[in-house]
Amino acid sequence: MSTVTGSNQSAQTIRPTPFQATVLSIPEDHFVFLGGGRGGGKSFALQLLILRHCDQYRARARVLVTRRRLKSLLQFAEELRGLFRAAYGSGLSYNLNDNVFRLPNGATVQLTHCESNAALQDTVQGMTFSLIAVDEAGEGPELPVIDALALTLRAPGVPLRMILAGNPGGANHSALAERYVTGREPWTPFRFADQTWVYAPSTVDDNPHLPEAYKRNFSVLAHTDPALYRAHRHGDWSAIVGDYFGGCWDRARAVFDHHEVPPDTFGSLRLSIDWGSAAPCAVVLGGKLAYDVRLSDDRVMPKGAWVIYDEHFECDPKNMSRGTGRTPGQIAPSLHEIALRNGTRAAGVIDSAAEARTAGRAEASIADLFREAGMRVSPARKGARVPRFELLKQLMANGEFFVASRCRYWLATVPALPRDSRNPEDVDSSANDHMLDATSYLIAGSAAGRVAVSGFVPMPEGSSRDRRIVLV
Repeated sequence: MSTVTGSNQSAQTIRPTPFQATVLSIPEDHFVFLGGGRGGGKSFALQLLILRHCDQYRARARVLVTRRRLKSLLQFAEELRGLFRAAYGSGLSYNLNDNVFRLPNGATVQLTHCESNAALQDTVQGMTFSLIAVDEAGEGPELPVIDALALTLRAPGVPLRMILAGNPGGANHSALAERYVTGREPWTPFRFADQTWVYAPSTVDDNPHLPEAYKRNFSVLAHTDPALYRAHRHGDWSAIVGDYFGGCWDRARAVFDHHEVPPDTFGSLRLSIDWGSAAPCAVVLGGKLAYDVRLSDDRVMPKGAWVIYDEHFECDPKNMSRGTGRTPGQIAPSLHEIALRNGTRAAGVIDSAAEARTAGRAEASIADLFREAGMRVSPARKGARVPRFELLKQLMANGEFFVASRCRYWLATVPALPRDSRNPEDVDSSANDHMLDATSYLIAGSAAGRVAVSGFVPMPEGSSRDRRIVLV
């Protein structure tokens, strides 16, 4: 499709770029992820899809557009108003208070900013849409909010569709890459969550309307942050590195094929568990090398280096930021399987918070339930978060930390973790940091011993009231 025109007599011809024309050629019953570098024309492609949808389905078209922040949403609204005016002339109606466009043909376009599920419910509860467009999806809202938006797609007689647009980076980077980019062939339909999706990437080279000066601005990034340059200039979702491990993590140096490092090269291999039920349950299997290991590409993994050798990640198949709700008894067989295939026993450390008996003193803790399932776990020596993470950064910088390529959830989440804006020395705890926690527990090791608290009994007569006993 080379042009898009409105139905009003005063309409003007609007010509998309070749990238935008390809996006417009995707079948209307396919959901689309417009993911790529900055300046590729994704937002305008989104606006053209909205315009065409309204032009085709007229009064049956009900469109919802979201961005996380109100300020950027208002900018999008101004751009969309200019496009509608070019297509429909003076017949356009726009309510600034409600952020609703009403087109002469009866179509409506509502714009809203959604930062949380509560904001979503206040805005779209009970409403019906035929097309939902989420711009700047990498910045937010969170994926569970975006997924909940899809429940409002139920307009009759119209192909229902959701379109996401976003650049590499942001709070949703790992989840978006895992869903729509990693292992996906651009422009080739694939199935996800019972819907047919298309990954449609673009770069600044796909937008001939931008001046050369804009493209030259990327050259600064090429020197200051090469990974960010590849992500924003070339739309490389695998290049982005989270702020927290920037300058320390080097994928080319640290990732290896586990087939080249047999289990008997380790002094011992242990499991490390960061328990979660509503949140993901993250488990790593790792240890320290007992020998120097030379890889086929001539890299050397030094003796004493820490290695994440295998993993298990319990998450919702549709959202890697959510847990499955499964119990320790249901998870334990998978951990026994990991131990068996790597020639070790199901033993290691667990988040010390899992020792708590929150339901009552006489009931089993999470750690107890793992032990009942045949796993030998001890509470981890957690200490403060920041020193644990700083130690890991030091190991990365010194070339004493490696990760097997089969640990795809580790590689999808840990390198992309951002800093906490309130405490730059810490990781943003709202991010998917469960694999990081499990790794830090492994390196910190187990506590000195298990603490057992007996029931309260009367003190023997004649005993000093200052007498205190702690059983360890």
